[in-house]
Amino acid sequence: MHLSHYCRYLWQGPELIVITGNAARLWQGRQDYCGTHAVETGDAEASAALRRLLAAAGLAAVSLPERESWGWTLALPGSCIGLFCGIEPEGMACACLRRSEPGADTAVVQRQKEKSPLTQSTYTLTDADPARAVEGYFESAAQMLVRLALLDDGRGAFVQPLPGRAFGPLDGLGDRDLVEQCLALPGRTNVKLLDEVVLFYGCRCSDDMIISMIAALPAQQRAELWRDAAQLTVNCPRCGRAYTIARA
Repeated sequence: MHLSHYCRYLWQGPELIVITGNAARLWQGRQDYCGTHAVETGDAEASAALRRLLAAAGLAAVSLPERESWGWTLALPGSCIGLFCGIEPEGMACACLRRSEPGADTAVVQRQKEKSPLTQSTYTLTDADPARAVEGYFESAAQMLVRLALLDDGRGAFVQPLPGRAFGPLDGLGDRDLVEQCLALPGRTNVKLLDEVVLFYGCRCSDDMIISMIAALPAQQRAELWRDAAQLTVNCPRCGRAYTIARA
């Protein structure tokens, strides 16, 4: 199993919550998963977009003091690329490609704490970069000032000023400088480690789960789905893995 390590810090003085991590091993976990289960990986453009969403969503999930279930569904502006990424409280992450209608340009974010109702936010995307889409959620839906930066090698940083504060010494930095500054924080006397989290790639889907999903449909919808077929192929909506189910 490929494990990606993330840390959440409090930088005292400028009063910043800083999350750092490297999603390279998380992405490698997805590559292995897709190879094992013959999941479609898409072209280079779609694959790069999905990789950035997985990295950005991982940083966002670790930014919270309490773990939650997250579901990100994006229809990127200017393309037919649709993306999904889910992060579970125990650190399991999964992602898949979806088709979207041109001009949809929307993001839907679902969050749920344990034993709490699910919440859903929908907002419009103006940038095709999934990292900016994740930033946009915090700014538009959660009303929080944040900065998220990703590098091509998988390293990333997420910065959130405490209420009433600004980005301080990180203000105006480009992505590379921001990430490197944040990764250099450990060891400073005014930096406190708040949490360490491990993320890994996987999905909870199984034959039983897919069968239950089909069985739970209304009778008419099941009949339309099956028609005269002896078996049915269904893709998990979270990871894209295909399951073949016999009618019996």
